[in-house]
Amino acid sequence: MRERLSYFRSFWIFPSIAAVLLYVSLWAEPQPRGRLFLFFALGVFIWTFLEYLLHRFLFHIQLPIRSPRVRDVINGSHFLHHASPRDRNKILVHPSYGIVVSTLVYGLIYAVCRNAAAAVVILTGVWAGFLYYEAVHYRVHFTLSASPFIARQRKVHFYHHFTNNKRCFGVTTPLWDHVFGTTADRPL
Repeated sequence: MRERLSYFRSFWIFPSIAAVLLYVSLWAEPQPRGRLFLFFALGVFIWTFLEYLLHRFLFHIQLPIRSPRVRDVINGSHFLHHASPRDRNKILVHPSYGIVVSTLVYGLIYAVCRNAAAAVVILTGVWAGFLYYEAVHYRVHFTLSASPFIARQRKVHFYHHFTNNKRCFGVTTPLWDHVFGTTADRPL
């Protein structure tokens, strides 16, 4: 049981960090409630774009980096996931990787909005989208569901895994695949 729970450590790590950051930043810079909901929703939307960009442009390219360790940290685990898509140890993002990416994302958000509290709320939305991605991705690979949504996502994601890894990069939404023309090249 303990081993199984370790797969899902992001589900307590990121909400815990978000709670602390939200408390501290909103205490220092209170925000109107409506703005909080808007910023949170913006963060979830940003996640869908990040998911697409990371999956398409970072995880599926051979990086010209000399250090195999650095290369493996950036995209090697994703290649291993494609090689063993039923391996539970290769499905979920390692929290340390998520924290590094989150730090970069927070820096970009803060640079744009110049408000620490707003940036934290947006980042919390990004994390909510990320955790939703983790849950959907895990479920697509390891459960059979009567849910038409999961069945559709499984079909599209397995097309990406087993037919054409240059298509269908969105796990939680096909939005960006439609926008950038990377949907399946045949009906599914």
